[in-house]
Amino acid sequence: MGHDDRDPEGQRVDVTELSIEQTLEYLNAGQLTSVDLVCAYLNRIAYYDRSGTCLNAVPVLNPDVLSEAEASDERRARGDSLGPLEGVPFTVKDSFKARGLTVASGSPAFEELVATGDAASVELLRDAGAVLLGKTTMPPMAAGGVQPGVYGYAKSPYHPGYLTAAYGSGSSNGAGTAVAASFCSFGLAEETLSSGRSPASNNGLVAYTPSRGLISIRGNWPLFPTCDVVVPYARSVDDLLRLLDVLVAEDADTSGDFWRSQRFVDLPALKDVRPPSFLRTRREDLTGLRLGVPRMFTGSDPHKLNPVAFRTSVEALWNRATEDLVALGAEVIPVDFPVVSNYETDRPEAQGLVERGLVDANWQETEMGPMIARAWDEFLQYNGMDGLSSLEDVDGDQIFPDMPAEVYANAGTAFDFVRLVELAKAGLPGWNEMQGIGQSLHGLEQARRDDFESWLTKLGLDAVVFPTNGDVAAADLFERPERMEEALRNGVLFSNGNRTIRHLGIPTVNVPMGRMADISMPVGMTIAGPAYSDDLLLDIASAYEARTCRRPAPPLTPSLPSGIVDWAGTHAGSAHSHDRVPPLTVSTDVSEDASGWQVRSDIRVSEGQHRQLRVQAWLDGCRLTVRGDLNGGWTATGRVSRQRARLDNYALLIVKASAAGCRPAAHWECLVLPEMTTIHPQTT
Repeated sequence: MGHDDRDPEGQRVDVTELSIEQTLEYLNAGQLTSVDLVCAYLNRIAYYDRSGTCLNAVPVLNPDVLSEAEASDERRARGDSLGPLEGVPFTVKDSFKARGLTVASGSPAFEELVATGDAASVELLRDAGAVLLGKTTMPPMAAGGVQPGVYGYAKSPYHPGYLTAAYGSGSSNGAGTAVAASFCSFGLAEETLSSGRSPASNNGLVAYTPSRGLISIRGNWPLFPTCDVVVPYARSVDDLLRLLDVLVAEDADTSGDFWRSQRFVDLPALKDVRPPSFLRTRREDLTGLRLGVPRMFTGSDPHKLNPVAFRTSVEALWNRATEDLVALGAEVIPVDFPVVSNYETDRPEAQGLVERGLVDANWQETEMGPMIARAWDEFLQYNGMDGLSSLEDVDGDQIFPDMPAEVYANAGTAFDFVRLVELAKAGLPGWNEMQGIGQSLHGLEQARRDDFESWLTKLGLDAVVFPTNGDVAAADLFERPERMEEALRNGVLFSNGNRTIRHLGIPTVNVPMGRMADISMPVGMTIAGPAYSDDLLLDIASAYEARTCRRPAPPLTPSLPSGIVDWAGTHAGSAHSHDRVPPLTVSTDVSEDASGWQVRSDIRVSEGQHRQLRVQAWLDGCRLTVRGDLNGGWTATGRVSRQRARLDNYALLIVKASAAGCRPAAHWECLVLPEMTTIHPQTT
C-alpha cells in the first residue's frame, strides 16, 4: 500500500513506495514535476539496478524520457486537459512495442528490431499522460522464466538467494522487480502460463490477468496466442484500479490480438462487462461470499499424482489469509478442483480435453507450431521494419540459444525455434485453416464452462482462492542440481494452476499475503472466478488488502537520498509555472586512476546565466560535488570506484537545475568507463 512519503515539513517527497494517487496529488499541487520524478527513478535504477545490488530489471532506458516528462509538465503548466495518469513514470516488458525503442522480446535474434509504433496498452497509457521510463528484462520470447535473455535476467529485491519469479514461467521477472523496487510508479507485464502471477507473487505486487478481450494485446510479441494477456503490475489495489480505468478500453484495431480477431467464439461487448469506473466505491467486507479453496494447493489432496509443493512458511501465510477472509465475512470451503484435474489428467478418473473431444487430437502440435509461427510472422509484418519484416528473415538458432530442455519437457511441450522459421519459409496456413481451430477454441471455452463455472454454480461458490505458489526456488539452481530439482516441483516451476488458468481464460487477481517467515520472500494469494467476473475479483482483492495491508517493501532497495525530491528550492507551486529553466549543456570528462574513474562535468545553461539556479548532479545514484565557476557555469566532480559492482562499463549521470518560480531542467547520459565516450544522451 502507499504511504506518506513527504517529510514533516512538507519539503521532500520520496518516490520509494509512492502510490499513483500520492504522485498525482503532488504533481497537481505543484510540489513536484514529472521531470523530478524521472530523475529520482533514474537515480534508483542507477544505484540499485545497474550497479551495487545489480538487480538488472530495466536494461533499456527511453532516451526521450526527460523530453516526454517535460512535455507533460508543460501541459500541466498551460492548464491543458490532463490525462488521468499525467506525468506518472512507468515501465513495460521488453515484448511491448514502444515507438523508437527496440522490441527484442529478450531474444538475441531481435536485439536490433525497432518498434515502429506503440502497443495498444502503451498508446493508451501515453494518451493518459504517463511517461515511459524504459523496458524490463525477460527470457527470449517469454518462453520460460528466469533463463537469461539478451539482457540476462532480473534478481530479487527481497533476498539474493531466491528467484524473483518462477524458473519455468516467470518471464515478467524484470517487470516484477522494477515495480517492487520502486524503479517506476507501475509497470506492464504479460502472462501466457503464469508469467504474470509468479513475479507478482515473488515481489509482493498486485496483478490482474483479465478475461479474454478486456485489455487489447495488439502490438505485443505473442507466444501462445490463445493464452497471452497483458498484466498490469501495481503496489496496491487502488493503483491497479487507476490503471484499469485507462487500459480496459475499446480498440477498433484487432491486428495481432488473437481472441479479438478470431471469428469462432463470440466475446461479450466491452461495455457489457466493464464497470463505468474501476474506481467505484468497493465493498468493505465479503459478507455473503462463498470462496472455494482447492485442496491440491494447500497440502490436503490425497489423490494427486503430481503433488503440489506447500512449504510450511507458505502454509502459515495461507492460514492467516484464510482467517482474514473469514473475518471479512466470507465462507471458506475446501474443495477439489476439477478444472485443473481434468486439464492435467492428474488422477485416474480425470478426463483430458482430447479424450473428451473438446480439442483436436493434434491441437497441441498446432499451437506449438504453425500458430506461433503465424503469430510471430504477422507481428514482424505489422511492425514493418525494413530487413526484418518476416519470420523468414530470422536466424532460428538465435531466437533462444541454449534453451534449457527441462522447462517445457516437464510440461509435455517443447519448442523448436528453427522449425518455426522453416514453417514460415514453407508457407503458413491462414488462421481459419489451422487444423481443428474451430473445434478447439469452442472446446477451450466449453472446458471452462463445464469444469469451472458450472462446478462453481453447483457448489454455490462465487470464486476460488489459493496461494499463488507453494514455494520459491533458490537462485543457485544453475550451479546446484538439487536446487534445480526443487525448482522443477509442481507449485514452484509455475504458479499454482499451471497452464490451465490462462489456456481456459480464467481471470485472476494476485494480492500479497506477506513474507515467508523462514526466507523472507513474499507470496501472493490468487483470486479466480468465472469469465468476466473480473470486477468481483477486484472487490475481493480490495477488501482483503484494506484489512491486511501486507505488501512488504523490499529490504534490498530502501529509500535513497537521490530518490527523494527536495522541492524547497523551487517553492510550492513553481511546478505549474509557465517559466522553466533553459535546457542544460553538459560536457563530461572521465579519467582512469588506480582505484577507479574520476568524473568531471561542466554544466551550462543554454541561454546564459538564469537567475539563481540550484544545480544537482548524481552518478550511479550518488551525489556529486557541484560548484559554481567563474564563467557563470557549474562543475560537478566525483568518482566511480572499481570496488562497486556493476552490470557493465556504463555509469549513469543525471544533472538537474531548478530555480524559484521555474520548472526544472534536467539532463542524463550514460558514461562509458574508462573511455570518455557517451551513449544515449538526452537533454531537456
